[in-house]
Amino acid sequence: MFTGSGGDEVNAHHSRTAAELPTPEPVPWLGLKAVRALAEVNEHLAPIPVLPVPTLMAFGMHNPGFLRAGVWPVSPLVHPRIVRFMEQLPHEYKRGKALFRERIRRAGLPESVASPAEPENFLAVLEKGLRSYGLPVLDDMLKESVLVDLGYVDGKALAQARKVADTALTVPDLLCDVLALEVGLRSLM
Repeated sequence: MFTGSGGDEVNAHHSRTAAELPTPEPVPWLGLKAVRALAEVNEHLAPIPVLPVPTLMAFGMHNPGFLRAGVWPVSPLVHPRIVRFMEQLPHEYKRGKALFRERIRRAGLPESVASPAEPENFLAVLEKGLRSYGLPVLDDMLKESVLVDLGYVDGKALAQARKVADTALTVPDLLCDVLALEVGLRSLM
């Protein structure tokens, strides 16, 4: 299956530029071990990978499921040569995926394909998945958790986040990260 994975990342400001990134929202359920580790996050780093780190993280989350289902995911937008090429482009060619959209136009596809009036949005799918499948995993995690046991997550603060999520209009997508990491760690056991 050919995927578009990595397309957003290669069109973003490259991490080696002087781009201003928004301050991330605080994570209230971080345990003391995680807080201490964050203080040293920029020490003893591995070399910067060619592929954008969010893309690598997405591959780690999604590709095992694809492979188990017999689907071999191919992501041409993150071929190292394309990634390096995109890093070198001026931002105006990447803003709004301008280069990709122009290529689609030149291929003869209509404007509704090249630049749809309403871009795709997976927030409803994420919300449904978190509410239907994520919250039950979170309930299990509150009973027994690798991350809580290791001190990386504060179980009481996570329980409070669970209560808030139950009554909130939308489940905070920040919970997705801790759930994905917990499920990933459990799969190794």
